[in-house]
Amino acid sequence: MRHRAWALILAGFVASACAVSAEEAPSLKKSPRSKKPATSTNTSTSGSEKAPVPAVVREPQKPVVPPPPSKESARKTTTPPPPPPSEPAGGDSLGSLDVTGQAKDKVNIEKVTPEIKVDMKELVDSVTDKTEKLLDQTRTIPSDEDFRRFDSVQTQQTARPWLPDLVEPPLISFQPSPAENAVVTWRLEVTDDKGDVIHTITGKGNPVNEIVWDGFNRNGDMIRVASAYSFRFITVDELKGTHTTLGKAFTLRHLKYKDKKNLIMEISSSYLFEDERFNTDALPILERVVDVLRDYSAYPFVVEFQTREYDGETVKARQKRVTEKIAAELLLAPDSVRFTYAPVKDRGDVVRFVIKLR
Repeated sequence: MRHRAWALILAGFVASACAVSAEEAPSLKKSPRSKKPATSTNTSTSGSEKAPVPAVVREPQKPVVPPPPSKESARKTTTPPPPPPSEPAGGDSLGSLDVTGQAKDKVNIEKVTPEIKVDMKELVDSVTDKTEKLLDQTRTIPSDEDFRRFDSVQTQQTARPWLPDLVEPPLISFQPSPAENAVVTWRLEVTDDKGDVIHTITGKGNPVNEIVWDGFNRNGDMIRVASAYSFRFITVDELKGTHTTLGKAFTLRHLKYKDKKNLIMEISSSYLFEDERFNTDALPILERVVDVLRDYSAYPFVVEFQTREYDGETVKARQKRVTEKIAAELLLAPDSVRFTYAPVKDRGDVVRFVIKLR
């Protein structure tokens, strides 16, 4: 009996399963709920045979199909839907996103200061080592004589701005007065003590405000010291009238100028000496010459004595005084000062100090 009851129960399950599969076959693929089997109630197997209880079967839900769009809604929809994003080959679709706009990020660039490593110990040690060496040395205490030396310091190397300057070019600076009539031509004539014209400066039209002359004659030679010179300024106006202005005569006692190779200083012998001794009025000029020699100490120089008695005792005594003065002022040995004797030439009776620049 027990076996027969179990056979009936099994037959009931099979029948119910077949009925469900036959009714829900079209909608099983669309509704996931239809996969669940129908439930049934268990029966007890006590003594007597009982009829199988049929399983409760739920009706499958029909899929909701949207209604077809109407003609009015189809007319309103004018923009086509965007195409689906393309899928990369061999993988899932990740999609794409385009972002437009202006970046507001700021980049700060700072100049990197190089790090300088200084070992202060090495610096301090080097200084202390030198200091200790100095402190270890024995020092003498200055005596009274040393202090007396400090009280009055005498040297010939001090600057002497109070000394008069040597005469240098330009030697003539003339400012003509305005003319009443228009000037056609003008000229400046320089004459010597004999009245001969040694140099001329000419021009056309109204003259310039200032006319200067450097002291060189028409041959390119500098005028001589201890000689008288003068100048005159002549103009010719548009009415052919000639106007002459006479300049003041002048005589040079000393002169400083340059030629192509040398720096030359000249002092008139009649102004520098009184017989064999120095003229006290001329000593400041001689000291100014010594200052110039000191400024050009890197260049050799020679002292030239041009005089009428170049082999007499007077010129030798003058030469000795000049060389001793220069040697004492420049801290040189007296025999190291070069000098020459020469008769009077185109430069006159002078003492020339020639510094050879080349």
